[in-house]
Amino acid sequence: MQIRGKIISISGDIAEVCIIKENTTCGSCSTCLKKMGIRDIVKVAAIKGIQVDQEVVLRRNLNWFVRNRIMFILIAFVFGIIITEAMSTAISFGAYRGGIDLLGGGVLTIILLVVLWIKRPRFPFRIERVEGGRT
Repeated sequence: MQIRGKIISISGDIAEVCIIKENTTCGSCSTCLKKMGIRDIVKVAAIKGIQVDQEVVLRRNLNWFVRNRIMFILIAFVFGIIITEAMSTAISFGAYRGGIDLLGGGVLTIILLVVLWIKRPRFPFRIERVEGGRT
């Protein structure tokens, strides 16, 4: 489902877009605007050549790293445990402790969560296509 909107204002590299509510036939679609919780006006990154009163098509602004964050968190936890086990075979800690493995997995998971937080998109939507407007 495409989200259509009209550009209300442009300031610097930010454009405010008013969502055009389109009639839906069933209303039970999972991508329905009512279920997505979108307000009437959203901020998006402005692109070159857009003007006020142009209609645009918006698209979700998620990269593959953010979309698959749960998978990356699980992989980081398991990889942290593996690295800790490899280090414990090379370096003798004196006694085996199972909590050290969980600590290593937790530290790597926290590092990945910080990277995910830094790499999150600034705006939830981006302009995919400009459809028309004044010339």
